[in-house]
Amino acid sequence: MQDRLAASPAQSADVIARAVGAVALATLAMIHVVDLPGTLGPLPLVGAGYLGIIAAAVVVGGMLIARSHRLVWAAAGGLAAAAMGGYVLTRTVGGFLGDHSDVGNWRCPLGLAAISVETLLILLAAWQARSRTTTRAVPARPAPRRTPEYSRLG
Repeated sequence: MQDRLAASPAQSADVIARAVGAVALATLAMIHVVDLPGTLGPLPLVGAGYLGIIAAAVVVGGMLIARSHRLVWAAAGGLAAAAMGGYVLTRTVGGFLGDHSDVGNWRCPLGLAAISVETLLILLAAWQARSRTTTRAVPARPAPRRTPEYSRLG
């Protein structure tokens, strides 16, 4: 138990980042679950995208809880960037994925919540990538030299 209490600041920061990332991914999935019913019927491609975001957020969130790895953080950041890109495209490109009604609709409350969560995930993934490269750049201390057995005899 003492070992858990004596965690290094880097380990503590990683645990906090993973917890925040997992909650953010769960939030992103929940936002898309709430908005899903309106997209399944009239906009099947957007609905399929929502289902993909929901499934990926659940899987990546579970992986993030299990362990911290650069590929898991890359997946979290990539998922958030892809979801954000889809939001921006449906607001700017008329008819993207068959969605004509959302062009110029930048004040959608669920959309603003999703953009906020996605921004948080992208920033967390970037911070984790940066912190992993800076901690790996520190050279390891060389092992102490052992004296050969014959030098102690003489």
